[in-house]
Amino acid sequence: MNLHDLSTQLLFTTAPVWVQQTSEQSFGTSFIFSLPVPDTENQQTPFLVTNAHVVKNARKAIVELVERQGDLPKRGGRLRVEIDGNAITSFMDEPNDLAVVPIGGLINKLEKQGRPVFFRSITPNLIPNERALSDLSAIEEVTFIGYPSGLYDDHNINPIIRRGITATPPWNDFRGKPAFLIDAGVFPGSSGSPVFIMNQGAYAEKGGLTIGTRLLFLGVLTEAILRTEPYLPPVFLGLGLVTKAHRVYEFAEQVRKRFLEKT
Repeated sequence: MNLHDLSTQLLFTTAPVWVQQTSEQSFGTSFIFSLPVPDTENQQTPFLVTNAHVVKNARKAIVELVERQGDLPKRGGRLRVEIDGNAITSFMDEPNDLAVVPIGGLINKLEKQGRPVFFRSITPNLIPNERALSDLSAIEEVTFIGYPSGLYDDHNINPIIRRGITATPPWNDFRGKPAFLIDAGVFPGSSGSPVFIMNQGAYAEKGGLTIGTRLLFLGVLTEAILRTEPYLPPVFLGLGLVTKAHRVYEFAEQVRKRFLEKT
């Protein structure tokens, strides 16, 4: 395993989440997003991010993390941890279908118990600013990582990597919301998947062809688009709605402030 490779590191940004509601269960994808701690060096505040519709009315949730052995992920080292329903639903942005959970205390607790967590987090520096976003092409190849229909490599504890293209320009707000569409195989369970532009080798930019690697965090999958017609079963259109990354960042900052006020 080449942990110096960016695409390999992305495997350890996500975690499957099982949610127990009052009378039913749901499943989705979550990922770790970290904010730098102000006035410190190399300190981060980690959050677990998923969709509000995945965790709404949760009594409890189970999240599966990867155990760390030394500086490496432990092969088959599964850490299933329970998060109380109140904790996982305390901070939700329902209009944008986001739920953000501070998990620094959980990670520290597991460390003290001798069960350290191996993870990589998505950080704000991966989010394209307004100018960089406007310089993207209308059609960009996208990569998203998660657990479609609950499928993953549970032996190696690895998610599923999928690819598609932007279906609406990523600089536009689809139907007036901070979101855009992708054309890809999006299914239940993919909800909460982080969406990236991940280029290795060469990629096209406004000025021409660039040699190198490019990684941009574009947002989080929130919905598989269905065609619904009277008297017919719904049909997946192969389209997914993505809430833009800047909204994830803004809401995480709000959650950090509110969480600090509570503690």
